[in-house]
Amino acid sequence: MTIRVRSLSIACLAGVSVLLAGCGGAAGTGEDKASARTSAAPSPEASTPPPGPEMKLPADLKVSFEKTTLKDPEEAAALRDAQLYAKSTVVGIAEQNPKAKAPRYYSVPGSQAEEYAQYRIGVYAQEGLTMVGERRHSRAEVRPADGKPDGYVVTYCSDESKVAGKHIASGEEFPSDPGPTNLWHWTLDMVPSPKVDGLWLAKKVIVKGRASAECG
Repeated sequence: MTIRVRSLSIACLAGVSVLLAGCGGAAGTGEDKASARTSAAPSPEASTPPPGPEMKLPADLKVSFEKTTLKDPEEAAALRDAQLYAKSTVVGIAEQNPKAKAPRYYSVPGSQAEEYAQYRIGVYAQEGLTMVGERRHSRAEVRPADGKPDGYVVTYCSDESKVAGKHIASGEEFPSDPGPTNLWHWTLDMVPSPKVDGLWLAKKVIVKGRASAECG
């Protein structure tokens, strides 16, 4: 989500806009150095994830996923955990904790995906900002990773037009700008966990902003 605030808030150091969905790429394209298309609910075969950290959100913040049915149970599981990774970053923002347990649980340790989650959460925490509203995910797709027989690429879109930034101290809210600035396309490289059976971990994530072509 892109919002504009009167203070510096969570602006990406050299930026003017506050990119609540992440900062990092070229300012003109809204590209993030961690991306993927946003998404949907998993198929019945993968509906029950392995036990993981509890992820609670405040009553005024919601993350939703459009239902997507996949025939292959491994693809469905990779999608499920890619969605849980996305949700975990929002949980970390709500907790104001870049080292929150949930994003680390759904990321390969030391990977770019883990670093991205910590960076994104840290931008909010540093500026004393959180999120309110609903972030909606849709258009999920899963495909085998090129040259990686045990990996998948998950893509989905996220719509943050119903999300606002909120200063925790003052309670002041900053609504989203309308239009394509709040459409984000995610691409996640998912690999099986070597330690937890049935768990898939995000290794790399690319988030492209202003994603009208992919998500409009």
